[in-house]
Formats: sequence, structure tokens, C-alpha cells
Amino acid sequence: MLRIGFIFPSSEYLYDPFKGDPHTHFQILTVLENAFGGAVSLSLVDLRGIKREFAIYHIPECDLYLHSVYTLDYEEQASIVRALRKNYPKAKHLAGGPHASIFEEEARKLFDSLVIGEGENSIVQAVKDVMSGSLKAVYRQTEAVDINRYPYPLRKFLPASSIARRGMLTLNNKPGFDKLLGTTVMFSRGCPYSCDFCAMPQIKAAGPGIRYRSPELVEEEMAYLKREYHLDGVSLLDEIGIPPGKAKASRFLEAMGRTGMYWRAQCRVDGISPEIARLAAQAKCIALGMGVESVWQKSLDSINKRIDVETAKRTIGLLKEAGIEVRIYMIAGLPGEPEDIVERTWRFIEETGPDMVLLSLFTVRPGTEIFNHPGKFGIKNLTTDWDKTRNMYGRYSKETPVLNFEYEAETPWGKSLSNETIIANYLELQSRLNRKRLGTVPPGDTNCASG
Repeated sequence: MLRIGFIFPSSEYLYDPFKGDPHTHFQILTVLENAFGGAVSLSLVDLRGIKREFAIYHIPECDLYLHSVYTLDYEEQASIVRALRKNYPKAKHLAGGPHASIFEEEARKLFDSLVIGEGENSIVQAVKDVMSGSLKAVYRQTEAVDINRYPYPLRKFLPASSIARRGMLTLNNKPGFDKLLGTTVMFSRGCPYSCDFCAMPQIKAAGPGIRYRSPELVEEEMAYLKREYHLDGVSLLDEIGIPPGKAKASRFLEAMGRTGMYWRAQCRVDGISPEIARLAAQAKCIALGMGVESVWQKSLDSINKRIDVETAKRTIGLLKEAGIEVRIYMIAGLPGEPEDIVERTWRFIEETGPDMVLLSLFTVRPGTEIFNHPGKFGIKNLTTDWDKTRNMYGRYSKETPVLNFEYEAETPWGKSLSNETIIANYLELQSRLNRKRLGTVPPGDTNCASG
């Protein structure tokens, strides 16, 4: 029997790493169980809440270790691999994920084998090759995976107490929802947009566009979660929770409504009509978050966001009218911000009245258009010391945020703001948000460009 351990790093830079779930791990382990049955012994090695220096004592001996690599976790994962090679020198290490795909050459020096692209097909073949002693250096998936070919991912690889959690459905202005049991889900893969600050375009090269689970599979997974974990609701982690287009959106919302469970999700500011807002509320949607990013149109245009500020205002109004809590994501320090960006941003917030504002400090992440072509955005001195970009307002009593880049004094859009000014703007906005109880410590310090 081949012993396989899929390691989930501590992600200690997050305010609360238990706010999310290891969906990639659930998916791949379920695929392997279906493919190999009793020929493999599968375990999910959950290192959340464990100090790095003690992690090695929580990892059982396996024949094959799997790693899904994100940039902010890379150093931790590299240290784990080096320690495991000393303890279990015969074990193989197979890695996938955004960082392994973007920095393939670097990753090949650390791991025995890489899965590039979507992993379901490749991981099955790689395990077969491990069994036959013919593991390849790289498995490259060049076509999009049909996510409806696979059953919903099982959660049995972790204790029930870490799956069903209170506080997942908390609302800012409605009491009681914090007492409900919830978890996170993902019903789609990909994103149809190509924002320049997001790593998704490069990562999704082998799987363009966005693919949704069928309404039937959505209902099956929700019924499984309700039956096994007695959940009251779920938080969707999808880039775009409600499928674009009236017909697809309606079928999805009808399916969610039939589950009888509360839910929250993310949406595009240009993806909500009055009818969709009404149907979502009827389907027990309690909150929707959307990436407004900036109130300065030139900044939105510079990062290829493909939305406009007026549409954002209308969408916030539609959702509030439907009784759905509105959360907006904003980023301080985007290209092209004017000197009065703080006052412009505050006027927008007071005018539209969102229930919560999650503000991030802009970080240039690998795999993004801005990272690949910084000069195009007036950026210089770009660093890759990711430990210095884990900014979290309010987490540390004496935190001093830093940027991992500088703007040229003169950029394609004109005079830029200094790093000191950008950081001061960020802190001022966070202070105002907290005074009005609109801000909260987000579940991570990154924006959509994390990878």
C-alpha cells in the first residue's frame, strides 16, 4: 500500500488560517481515493496552528508527499521538504500550485516532480508512476479539466470540528449569524477576466475562462455538508460566486434556494441586475463581496479591471435594497492614484454606505502582468522578499507596513505618490473605517494578486 500525505502548511501569516479550508487537498485526495481505493493510504497533514519549528513532529512517514505551493508559503514548505528528506530519504515529493507553475525552474530544484496546470488527471498518472518506479520530473496538463466529471470533494480527511465552524456567516449589521455553523465551499474554477494585478491570467493558461459545477452537483454537495456536518450555511470562495448570465445565474440561485441554507459569496460589480439581486435574496444569500478596488477610474483602467465607479455605486445600492449585506474590497496604492485619493475614497464610502470595507495595501505578486512588466506601470525596485509583504492592519501593535516596490517619480500617468504617502493613506483609511465600524481584520493580508 502506497502511503500518501498531502501537507497543508501553517500559513501563520494569516490572521486566522482556519477561516478557510484546504479545498485543493480535499479535491485531490477524493480523486485519488476514487482512482486507487485500498491501494493507497491517504492523509491530510494539517499544520495550521502549529509552529514551524515543531511541524516535523506532526508529519507521519509517507512514501509520497504532496504539496500545493503558494508564494507566501514557499519558504515554509521548502523547510518542511528539507527536514523530511533527512528523516525519510526514500520518500518522494510532488508539488503543484501557483508558485510551482510560475517559478517552475526554482521548484524543480526542491521537489522530485511537478504538476503544472490543473492536477486531477496528472496526479493519478503520477501516483501510477510512483508505484511503478517511473516518476517523471514534470506532468503538464495542457487542457482544461471538466470539473463536472468529478464528485464533490470529501471532507473526511480532517476532524469535523475543523470543518463546521461558528463565525463563518457573521454579518456586520445583523446579530445572530455568528452563532450559525458554517464552512467554505468552491463551486467553480477560473475567472474570465484578466486584471493586471491578479495572477489568475497566467495560472489559468491551461484552463481559460470560468467553469461552474452543475446545479445538481451543487445541491449534492450542500446536502452532503448538511447531512454530515449539520451546517446552517456556507461561504463561497469562488472568484465570481454567481454565474454570469441570467439563465445560468437563475439555475444556480434556484439550486441554492432549494438547499434551505444561508450563504455568502463574491460577485462582480457589473454582474448584478435588479432581478439577480432579488433572486439571490430569495435564495437566502446574506452577503456579497465585490472588488471595487479603487474609486479613481484611471487606476481601474490602468490595471485592466474593466469596471467603472458608477456601476459600483449602482450595484451597492441594488444589493442593499434587496437586503443583502454589501462588502467591498479596496486596494491602497494602485497605479495612478491622485494626491486626494483618501478624501475621494471616503466620499464614495459615505455616499454608497457599504456594510463593510476590506482594505488591502497593494502588493505586486508573481504571475501578474504588473510583476512581469513593471516598467509598463511605472514601477521600479520590485523585491521578492515575500516575508516583508505580509501586512495586516491591527494584527501587530507596532506594525509598520511596507511595499515591495517603488513608483518612478514620473510614470506613464504622471507624477506618482511616494511609498511613505501610500502607506500613510492606507493607515488613515483603516483608522477611519475602524472608527465607523466598517473595517475588520481580513482573513489574509493579500489582494487578488496573491499567488
